Amino acid sequence: MPTILRLIAPTTAMVLIFTGCGPSGRDLSDRQWLDMQRELQAERAEVGRQRDLLESDRREFEGRERNDPMLAASISSAALLLCCCLPMVLVAVLLWPRRSHTSDQDVHDLWIDEVVIPLVEETSQTRRLAQTTATQRLATRE
Repeated sequence: MPTILRLIAPTTAMVLIFTGCGPSGRDLSDRQWLDMQRELQAERAEVGRQRDLLESDRREFEGRERNDPMLAASISSAALLLCCCLPMVLVAVLLWPRRSHTSDQDVHDLWIDEVVIPLVEETSQTRRLAQTTATQRLATRE
């Protein structure tokens, strides 16, 4: 045990001598104190500026988190509405009246010639003298 104390005591003394305690507050001059306070203020200002930057980024991301889901929902709703209305538009296009090449009078004449006249002839047993077919009538009108 005495040999251990002989080794520990000089080692401890050497560590204390080489490391030291550093300068105390009394050893610093006024100029050094002012420099340290300026550095501390500059660091605080930098930390405050970075905190403000982080806060503005947080607000921006929070705004995106609020607005992006609403925008996505409105886009998907519009797409769904378009997909639901597309069949109705297709049916409307297919049913939209188009100009026919034959007039209504030609269609009526054809119907009378092919449907009504044969019925009348069968029932009354009378014949028409100058009966023309419907296709001949249409050919002469054009």
